[in-house]
Amino acid sequence: MNKHWSYFLLLLFIFTSAISQNTTISFINKSYSNDTLYVLKEKDFITKIWDTIAWAKVNNNGEWIVKLNIHSTQIVHIPLYKNEIVVCVEPNNLYKIKVPLKQPLTIEDSLNTYFEPFIFYTTILNMDSTCTHESISRLEYSIDTLVQKYFKVLHFKIKRRTVDSLLNLLSVKYDHVSSKYFKQYLFYKIILMKYLSYERDQNFIIKYYFNDKPVLLNNAAYTELFNQIFNDYLSYYATTHWGEDVSDAITKLRSPIALRKAIKRNPAFTNDTLVDLVILKGLHDAYYSNDLPNKVRFSPIGIKTILDSMIFVAKTNSLKQMATNIRQKIKNDEIIYAFEEFPFIDIDGNELYLRNFKGKYVYLMIADFRSYEFLPFLKQEKASLTRFLDKMHVINIVLYPQKEKLKHMIKSHDLIGEYLFCKNDEKQFKKYFKIKALPQFMIWSSDGKVVNNNAPSPDDRIIPYLMQIIKD
Repeated sequence: MNKHWSYFLLLLFIFTSAISQNTTISFINKSYSNDTLYVLKEKDFITKIWDTIAWAKVNNNGEWIVKLNIHSTQIVHIPLYKNEIVVCVEPNNLYKIKVPLKQPLTIEDSLNTYFEPFIFYTTILNMDSTCTHESISRLEYSIDTLVQKYFKVLHFKIKRRTVDSLLNLLSVKYDHVSSKYFKQYLFYKIILMKYLSYERDQNFIIKYYFNDKPVLLNNAAYTELFNQIFNDYLSYYATTHWGEDVSDAITKLRSPIALRKAIKRNPAFTNDTLVDLVILKGLHDAYYSNDLPNKVRFSPIGIKTILDSMIFVAKTNSLKQMATNIRQKIKNDEIIYAFEEFPFIDIDGNELYLRNFKGKYVYLMIADFRSYEFLPFLKQEKASLTRFLDKMHVINIVLYPQKEKLKHMIKSHDLIGEYLFCKNDEKQFKKYFKIKALPQFMIWSSDGKVVNNNAPSPDDRIIPYLMQIIKD
């Protein structure tokens, strides 16, 4: 029996190794020496939440090497302070990239919630112009040039044959590129340009460029066109004669099956996977635009109920994961909103709201003063989080406090952080936020978004975790 298990584990290891793909990105630039840099990728194109997929430290000589475990072509971003570079990576390739000199963020940049880095496709030093990355980079430059040249006449005023002629000339330039990913990218970029200039029949585009084609969740040009076509689609579709059952499907029935039927009344939709993708995009947009004027509104409970169902009944695992991402995003935003509007008092009796702490990351602990773990956790905060205080607030919401004893504790142990207390009953606080166990830890970004609503405790293990998150 043990021998059979050994053979099985060996075969499993070989199989796993065979499907595991290693891609390497590297550069040499001494201005980044000893910095830790990160590789980011969107979890999905609907929520647009960034996920750290790899990170590495630049050595003393300015050399940075990071390995990615990817199984398909991906577009990734590498934040470099005032700049952010884009790289299209493929499995089992080595990318030696060119990066600009380091431009650290100023204090004003760090405090500016709306600061955006300069984003651009970097240069690959060890590949020619036929590689997927370089082809996409050149195509994007060509399209930007065309748009700038014809900007004033692009929408409706330019003749259809002129647009087709320009796009055909553009397409011919890339006949030599063999990458399947790029060919699909080029195809959907051209359709996007036609849509923006003259092809305004939405159902024509849905039928011939989405319904009758494969669903390409990882192709950035496909998803860009998809987001254009299906922006807040359910709110629009519910006003058409085909979509008259959409509101009932969401608000009354709260049923993904009923919603699928309502969408498939439009003969342009026969692809079940596409229908589910449209539902996910539509529910996401409907939730976040429900308060806008002059639009069809749907029950938030109905939206969330259908999303909960889609986690289990969506047509593919990728769509199930996307439903999970959307549901988690909504849940996180609801937590943030509730906390931001909840009044607290500080140790001196001043009223405070958590929205007052925007501008930096927030590490939040909710703890019971009476717990024997309370002081040890505060000591761990001091040991692990002091190094992050220039970029992060440490906030402790203390339940059932003895304030004078806490003041003595803070002074005698030289503890860090802000200490907030419930203005009213602690039991109501726990009930309102559905807190079942204490302590509870959360991390929020500088713009008030949840990074992790079940964060690690502040022991030594949190240091590398925070280093991945706080990249400024």
